[in-house]
Amino acid sequence: MNTTAQTPQTKHSPRHKLRLGRVVLITALIAGVGLAASLFGKGTYRLIKEHYYALVSKTPHEDIAFEEYAGKTEPTTLEELSQDPRAVFDQSGMMINTPHLLPEGFAADAVEYNDSGVYMNGCITEGYRALAEAVREKFSEKLYVSSAYRTAEEQLEAEAEEGDAAQEVGASEHQAGLALDVYVLYHGGMGFVETKAGQWVNSECWRYGFIIRYPMGKKDITGIDYEPWHIRYVGEPHAEYIMKSGLALEEYFELLSDGKPRHMKAESGEYVIVRQSGSFTAPAEYRSATISPDNTGGYILTYKIK
Repeated sequence: MNTTAQTPQTKHSPRHKLRLGRVVLITALIAGVGLAASLFGKGTYRLIKEHYYALVSKTPHEDIAFEEYAGKTEPTTLEELSQDPRAVFDQSGMMINTPHLLPEGFAADAVEYNDSGVYMNGCITEGYRALAEAVREKFSEKLYVSSAYRTAEEQLEAEAEEGDAAQEVGASEHQAGLALDVYVLYHGGMGFVETKAGQWVNSECWRYGFIIRYPMGKKDITGIDYEPWHIRYVGEPHAEYIMKSGLALEEYFELLSDGKPRHMKAESGEYVIVRQSGSFTAPAEYRSATISPDNTGGYILTYKIK
């Protein structure tokens, strides 16, 4: 799949918690009617509103099992996991925002994608490739990348050029190579969600490990207005839970803050998910594991058990 680096065209529990998230999401949408209409225009807002209501109504929120893991666990260490052939270490689980800046001297695991001149974190390449291919097959459209990995120097330049529209150095997910600004031909920025391809990406990107990092109605939590073009890789099954439950990434991190292992039955399999620091545990049996620093002093450990 071809990608093109260009200048941007315009400028995430128990079942009752899931139901509450659904209610909050719908309420936020209703409350934002006037503001969204004034910002985007009636035509664009109508498309966004209809798309979000359709997404919320069709998603089986109550069917998402995310409960405390009742199986046997054993103590482990990061050193032991690093020697386990079933385990992979990456940077997919990082929280990056103004309260949680990247450490000075941070090095992203950036790689060039398909000899395109576009660099992104190595952990997201397969997910993006599959997402872009799906867009091409379903809509006969190429999914382009307007902004991917940025160095600290490039982020500083973006901050100088775009002002408040750009994150400060250290607060941008682009510096970790985990975020992509995407578009289809002639439709970037808010125009992306006016297209069938953009609407599909907004509702289905979780199948490829991505979330809409700044969803509608969550500015009070993320600090950023809705950005339908900004997709962030978090991997499976995190993306499925975040998108289906209507959470922002910050809320998902808070959900995991008690350090208790959670069991999730996802479309891609069954997982045990835990956010820990200092001491670590692992299921007695698991097929594979992904371990990522969370940029808050801990780690997100994702064990696939089935």
